[in-house]
Parts: sequence; structure tokens; C-alpha cells
Amino acid sequence: MKRKIIKQIFPLIFLSTFFLSLSFSQQENHLHRAISAMEIGLFDESLKQLNKASKTDPTNAQIYKLKALLYEALNDNENAIISWNKCIKYSKDKNMTIEAKIHLEYLNEF
Repeated sequence: MKRKIIKQIFPLIFLSTFFLSLSFSQQENHLHRAISAMEIGLFDESLKQLNKASKTDPTNAQIYKLKALLYEALNDNENAIISWNKCIKYSKDKNMTIEAKIHLEYLNEF
């Protein structure tokens, strides 16, 4: 079951990393490290880097989206829910908000 979820989430993670890599700012270095770690399967290291990025830009919804997807891949539903809620809170993108709500609906079933 866990592998099935990871296989379903992995394409979303790569798409998110692509879009995150397009936006450069203060947290660029941490995001780059997070994306690199994610691409080789070091999810815990990726989360550490995303936590650092969120400290420099705490209202970046993309960071919380990526964190939520990683938490889902790690089967940490509690933190995934927290991250999706922060994503919704800071998102200015209607599609991102819709995506977050779909994930929250799924996570709240467990």
C-alpha cells in the first residue's frame, strides 16, 4: 500500500520540483538542495531543507505543497495535513488550493 501511494505521489513531486526550481529567491539554496535530495530519494533531507526554506519565506505556498507531498510519501498523514492547510492559507493559485483540498479530503478518510 505504501509503495503504491509513493508511486502515485512521485510524479507529483517531480512536477512540483520543476515549478519550484523556476522560482529563485532567498530560499533558493535550500530549495535546490531539497529538490536534489528528493530526486535521489532522500526525503528526510529534503524535508530538512524545505523547513529551512520555510523559515526564510514562511508564506510560500509552494514550499508547503512540496512538504505535504513528501509527508504523504513518508506516510506521515498528520504533518501532511498541517502542510496542506498551510498551503491553502498562503496560496494565491486557485488550482493549487483545489489540489490541496483534494489531498486533505483523501487524508481525512484515514
